[in-house]
Amino acid sequence: MLGAEMLHKTENFAEQPLLQTAYEIARWHHERWDGRGYPDGLKGDDIPISAQLVSMADVYDALTSERCYKKAFPHETAVQMITNGECGAFNPLLLQCLLDVQGELKQEILQW
Repeated sequence: MLGAEMLHKTENFAEQPLLQTAYEIARWHHERWDGRGYPDGLKGDDIPISAQLVSMADVYDALTSERCYKKAFPHETAVQMITNGECGAFNPLLLQCLLDVQGELKQEILQW
């Protein structure tokens, strides 16, 4: 909320589409497709697509990255967990997009 507020107060916010998109992401990337997210409990297409996409990317990154409290999951496991709904509820269209590009995504990960 603070990040979104800071972006909203930026000079020329109303004329800057990139700042507006950044605002959407900062404010709503914790919303869930099923309406059980926060801060506003938005549901479905009420959540800006920019925030939906970053939310899914954030979950994928969290799953495939090692953390002090867990080992990294392999790409295949992460995709399966996301598509099975184990990590929140996502837009079915974005889930299909993830499945459609999972091969290229895995290749990108291997190049890091």
